Amino acid sequence: MAEDRWKKIWEDLKPQIGSFAKKAGDAITDLAKTLGKESVKLAKIAGLKAEILSLEGDKREYLRRLGEEIYKGYKEGRDLTKEEIQKFIEEIEKIEKSIDEKQEEIKKIAEEEKLEPEDVEKIPPSQDE
Repeated sequence: MAEDRWKKIWEDLKPQIGSFAKKAGDAITDLAKTLGKESVKLAKIAGLKAEILSLEGDKREYLRRLGEEIYKGYKEGRDLTKEEIQKFIEEIEKIEKSIDEKQEEIKKIAEEEKLEPEDVEKIPPSQDE
């Protein structure tokens, strides 16, 4: 008799448990998709930061080379021509433009994801770059 009662209770609860399990599974799937999208965006920011670091290194190198050329010209008693200087300046400006574009891209992603500047600051540059 007690066994029949438990069997009846189980039969009554089984659809509800199944429905609950399906809803829980759907919620977990949705959460995983959201986290996956968030991870992709955070990885994109990290990659952009790594690219910026690399570009900043390139800029320092051009500035160093420009300084060396100016010093070399000074030691040789000659001034660099406007064209010689302009080549370095153009490269430096291209790099600065690229850095600005990447910073704007980071800002756009941060705004889309409602990230505060201090949150973006905490994202380390990607090590893959």
